[in-house]
Amino acid sequence: MNILFCSEGFIIDGVASYNLYLSGTLKQAGHNVAIIGRWAPGGFQKRHRQAGVRVIQCPSLTVNHPWFIRQARKFAPDVIITDARRSFPLSQRIQKQTGAKVITVFHDPPQPDKTGIRGVEALAGGSDAWVTSEESIYQELLTLKSDLPVKLIQRPITGVVQCTALPPKDPFRVLCIGRLSKWKAPGFRAIVENASELKKAIPSLQIDILGGGRRRVSFWMAAMQGNRRQAETYIHIRGATTDTQSWIQKANLVCAGATSAVEAILSDRPVLAFSGFWIGLITAANLENAAATHFGERQGAFYVREQPEIICQSIIESYNQWQEKLMAQHVKTVRQKLTPLYDANAVARQFKCLFLGFNN
Repeated sequence: MNILFCSEGFIIDGVASYNLYLSGTLKQAGHNVAIIGRWAPGGFQKRHRQAGVRVIQCPSLTVNHPWFIRQARKFAPDVIITDARRSFPLSQRIQKQTGAKVITVFHDPPQPDKTGIRGVEALAGGSDAWVTSEESIYQELLTLKSDLPVKLIQRPITGVVQCTALPPKDPFRVLCIGRLSKWKAPGFRAIVENASELKKAIPSLQIDILGGGRRRVSFWMAAMQGNRRQAETYIHIRGATTDTQSWIQKANLVCAGATSAVEAILSDRPVLAFSGFWIGLITAANLENAAATHFGERQGAFYVREQPEIICQSIIESYNQWQEKLMAQHVKTVRQKLTPLYDANAVARQFKCLFLGFNN
């Protein structure tokens, strides 16, 4: 089948990474796959091409550039995959020109839209199926009682991660992954602002923070101050990156929520999961709850910003309790339990069943 992904822009965030993983997985499964969207510097274009996915892009102030529609018509998609917010209007323009079926992916719960362009009625009227990778969003979509098929299909992450052995305990490298947004940043900010106390408890501590966003400058300044006080450069603000794997492989402990937490777990790393809500160190015992809440993204006992001190306490506890053989077994157990949920081959089969349903 010809499958066209609509992208608002080739930036680096959760929606873009979803498009990257799923487009590559469907290409691997034998489909002809392309992705269309606005050009953005430092995005995922190179990785799309490496996966065999055709990239259709041009500089544009809006996602509704007429050139996109002409190129999409030439590609002649059978199926369009779009997110429910940013690229949905583009999918509708392309659908009118091509007659392709539209799969709308919900990365967030349905939201009110005053313009009506992305409201529930528009999303239902312009879609042939709804998909989400999160249980809580799936349950909410079911309550809307749409006549559309609604599918819970996880992200195909196993195809983009690599397991490597845990590095030695010292230096103790803590890796934070996530956009420096109002929702995710309080956890990272707590680590930077309390780095001196962490350094006292963990002399070999090294901190790397991966993530873009407008708060990057303030994080960089705070890191400079912390490094100056310690007379050592041990806090590093790395910015956004298209390849988290090389950083995960160097890390002892990963602090992340949402998809980044899954990537780290499947890479055999212990994960301290937090995003908007706190979950804590992911274990086999709490893994089911963590996955259901998208690793701190959706719900939890309390907001991270209300009790940020718990993050630093958990990092110190992880270091003090670190025993290499036990930790290696721990991460292996958690990875093996989580892998079936995010298996790329299984996801490809689920989408194939969805595609076949359009022809019945």
